[in-house]
Amino acid sequence: MPSVNGRSPDGPGIPEISRRDFLNGCLIASGGFAAGRFAPLRALAAETGGGACDDIIGNDPRVLRSGNLPSAFNVAHWLRDKRLSFESGAVTLAPGCDGREGKFEISRDDDAFDVIIVGAGLAGLSAAFYLLHGRPGTRILLLEANNYAGGNAARDEGSPLPVAASTAGAFCTVPYTDFLRQIYREIGLDWEKYIISSPSDCYFFDENTPGVKPGHRGWQLDFLGSLGKLNNPPYSQRIIDDLARCVKTFAGWIGKSGRPNDPPDISSPRYDYLSEMTLAEYLINVLHCDPIVVDFYTDYTCDCMGGTPYSVNAHSVISFLSSEYAQDAFAYPGGTSEIAARLVRWLTKLDAGKGREHVADIRLNAVALRIDTDVSLPKPDVGVTYFKDETFHRATAKAVIVANPPSSARHLIGHLVDTDRKVAWDAFNTVPALVANVAVRNMAPFVELGLGYANHLWGSRHWANFEIADWTSPNRHKPDRASVLTFYGGITAPPEEFPAERMKLLQTPFRDYEQSLRDDLSRVMRGTGFDFDRDVSAIFIYRWGHSMILPTTKSVFGNVRGPDGRLDRSKAPRRVACRPLGPISFAGQHTEGTPSVESAIGSGHRAAGEVLARDGGGGSRHVVR
Repeated sequence: MPSVNGRSPDGPGIPEISRRDFLNGCLIASGGFAAGRFAPLRALAAETGGGACDDIIGNDPRVLRSGNLPSAFNVAHWLRDKRLSFESGAVTLAPGCDGREGKFEISRDDDAFDVIIVGAGLAGLSAAFYLLHGRPGTRILLLEANNYAGGNAARDEGSPLPVAASTAGAFCTVPYTDFLRQIYREIGLDWEKYIISSPSDCYFFDENTPGVKPGHRGWQLDFLGSLGKLNNPPYSQRIIDDLARCVKTFAGWIGKSGRPNDPPDISSPRYDYLSEMTLAEYLINVLHCDPIVVDFYTDYTCDCMGGTPYSVNAHSVISFLSSEYAQDAFAYPGGTSEIAARLVRWLTKLDAGKGREHVADIRLNAVALRIDTDVSLPKPDVGVTYFKDETFHRATAKAVIVANPPSSARHLIGHLVDTDRKVAWDAFNTVPALVANVAVRNMAPFVELGLGYANHLWGSRHWANFEIADWTSPNRHKPDRASVLTFYGGITAPPEEFPAERMKLLQTPFRDYEQSLRDDLSRVMRGTGFDFDRDVSAIFIYRWGHSMILPTTKSVFGNVRGPDGRLDRSKAPRRVACRPLGPISFAGQHTEGTPSVESAIGSGHRAAGEVLARDGGGGSRHVVR
């Protein structure tokens, strides 16, 4: 029987949410609000469309299994809308669109912590891992706004989905740095068993594809890997030659010392100039490709980086494609969630037999609202005010790591920062992203076509590609199995239109997403015997309002030059915004400038190192239970 959050209570994975937390999440999403000792001025006003404020889809169960859930973002929008004011022992919530208002007491946590980590995504979980590995017994509290740990590294394995499927992050490259090898080894990540073999990328070409030959229609299996032996290429020979040169060039970067990499700070400064040009500029002005090649790579950059080649920088794209073209990648069924699940198990396991205790307190449905430094104590502690179980709480620690997206991180510390840091926060562009899982009763048409792990298409209203969820499992060749297709959205809008795209994410009716999936699958599977109404058994949508950082030409190393004429990396907006603020450190993919698993884990490694360096490596061995 599936658990209430769509995860099997018996199988491996991220620990399931308690029934109490689930009911509280439902109360928050539906507008219920239980007062503390301070009586609310007004408990609830009428809502429209089944959701609170700008969430039109509301409580539709088909969009409440993962992603940024209303139970989290409705509360986070109190910060966005500046409705909260804080006193030493109380919070006042001003009137707003959800009908909630009043003054509420803050309940103080009795537990004492060494470190509070805000956000239990890969960055926060990794920070906790490196803290406990560097200083066993560190007392850690992780606060996670959603009802599951993992953040973008999440999965859905609940009925009626026949197999586990990712709801965000899909795959990783093999570990290539010491900090990655260490964490994968310690948590027992057997990535070698899940290498993505050919055909890894297949493309569907038709009249919706820019530059395609007139009348060309059909799938090209392992397209980029077979450019030199195509019998009926979809493009002119000029375009095919340009694409072949791109593949060779990107793959060639892997052998260069100090090449663009993730996190980007491990790259050599001699390649920083690549961060100042867009991928489009690199393709056209450096590689002298036809503009159609830019259109071809739009599918990839919108999916993996959240923007078109005219927005994303060349340094970040080279770091991604050089690894993918020249090295192995791996993908679990459920995507990158396997890393998060194993980290949670490692962090919550008492391993006293080895003389090491790695135990952390992970609190779900806990939305952080404000961080303060208590200067009244001899050694100032840091306090974090958060909302959980319909109550405002405050926990204190010696240090805090902020490991949530910049959209919320900036509000947590906005009252503590100067103008330069506020300006730097404005430079971040977080991309709204959309994911869908489509359950298929019989995979025979897909197996007969020979489709691979990732399958790309043009001409969709919402989607860039889909991946076969269990493709790296031993079952991928079984035609009569049920499986899941994970569709990823592709936003081609420029950064200035992201706020409007976020509203579309919240307000687009489910039926529009469903119709797009119907149209797209019917088009690309025409002639195979696939029938959408007969073969699709379920659809679930996952919405990520601030899913990942868009790596623009200023995101990685900024645009300020030092006396030597080189870019001054310390002046990059991400470094100015996220430099340590007293006992507060920052983690998350945005702090590294690129939206990758490796950057998220690397940020946790760096932030943990900052905390350990400040404390000199000492600390208590008390275990939080």
